[in-house]
Amino acid sequence: MHMIDLRHLRNLVVLAKRLNYVRAAEELGITQPTLTRSIQSLERQLGLRLFDRDRGGVSLTPQGRLIADRASFLLADAADLERHSRLSAQGQSGRIRFGMAPMPARALLPALLSERLNETPMVTNEVVVRDVEALWAMLIGGEIEFFVSPDIPLHDLSPIRVELLGRFPLSLILRNGHPLLQSPTPDTRFPLLRSSWSGMSVPDEVQRFVLGSPNVIEDFSALASATAATDAVWLSSAYAIQSEIMEGRLVEFFRSDRNIDVSIYSLARRSRTPLAGLLYASLHHLVRDLVHSGGKATS
Repeated sequence: MHMIDLRHLRNLVVLAKRLNYVRAAEELGITQPTLTRSIQSLERQLGLRLFDRDRGGVSLTPQGRLIADRASFLLADAADLERHSRLSAQGQSGRIRFGMAPMPARALLPALLSERLNETPMVTNEVVVRDVEALWAMLIGGEIEFFVSPDIPLHDLSPIRVELLGRFPLSLILRNGHPLLQSPTPDTRFPLLRSSWSGMSVPDEVQRFVLGSPNVIEDFSALASATAATDAVWLSSAYAIQSEIMEGRLVEFFRSDRNIDVSIYSLARRSRTPLAGLLYASLHHLVRDLVHSGGKATS
């Protein structure tokens, strides 16, 4: 059996409502003979008589009533599918799953989600925050559409599309009242905290303050709390901790000459979806705001 033409079902539903060929044809915007041929074609295809016709008019057969009711649901589903497809093509509906490394997540994710939830409330966003190796595995495995990271994955990047999102300043962050803000002695050293930048060496101007190997902690809230509560020094970007700096809990001791390249990674062979396109645009907009405002993200 050939698939039923939705136009035939639409004609059936309108005729079932009107029970008059002339009025039904007018509502459908077609001629009466066209409507008659459509119903006859549907009856032949289904092998059922849908309407009884006599001098008193048109009436639904029991089978016709059942088919007309089911057709109404099918047409509603088809209309809903068409609407969602159109919204999805515009990036206004659907679901997207992407990843971010801890530092850009702290710097960008709150403002990004606020913007997207306000502008595209029908979109379901799923965000994972992991280190770069975990994000790489999820991208290659098809679990996420893209990820944002300051770290370069230690893998062959030939199947990957890499797009520079922005350059974040690298800073040394201290608690308010830290000894380095007073009169430090030349041999004074402190524990070093960092997030997930295992591939980035510690700058020489920071290394002279460091005691032992860096403590690598991916949770930014824990890093901020530990820095505020101890004499540990934190190698990070001030872009990611502006609220703590503005509150006076943390201080940007100095900015290194070295910048952190934050990039978007996606599969080169995979077409960018409309949802991803909107997120890319929002991310670039937020980074521009960070640069122009000196580090404070705005939406």
